[in-house]
Amino acid sequence: MHVAILTAIVVAVFTFLLLRRWRSAKQEAMPDNRSSYEAFVNADEFDEMVLKTSHKTPVMVDFYAEWCGPCRVLTPLLAGFADDYQGAFLLAKVDVDKNQQLMQRFDIRAMPTVLLFRDGESVERFTGAKLPHSIRYILTKHGIHAPKAASDGEDV
Repeated sequence: MHVAILTAIVVAVFTFLLLRRWRSAKQEAMPDNRSSYEAFVNADEFDEMVLKTSHKTPVMVDFYAEWCGPCRVLTPLLAGFADDYQGAFLLAKVDVDKNQQLMQRFDIRAMPTVLLFRDGESVERFTGAKLPHSIRYILTKHGIHAPKAASDGEDV
């Protein structure tokens, strides 16, 4: 009984935070590159820019849509991590409406979906907006760490 109540509270707080961020981002267009470690990728360049690059540097691919509310929440968060991690991983953005063949290739069924590539292979996948600590956990789990100065802060 207590677990159910606690779960309901956590879900309510998370939903409130997502809605608050979504409403503030709602009026803004999806930004162009927000990070110097971020690039927009299309189907023609995917293999070269993502798979080949992932042999040297991990690449996090954000499959998003302009009309997607949770994507608008996740976009600045991922860009902030990319900046803070200063090239420890690269962020590739794929607009699913313009690259439907990539949606099919990687079985993308909901947005946002994020895949992490290492050595040409997808090693991690998550769907939906995540809190900063969850993204940090995923990066750390795969040996991706922020430089010492950036990791001293509380949150991205």
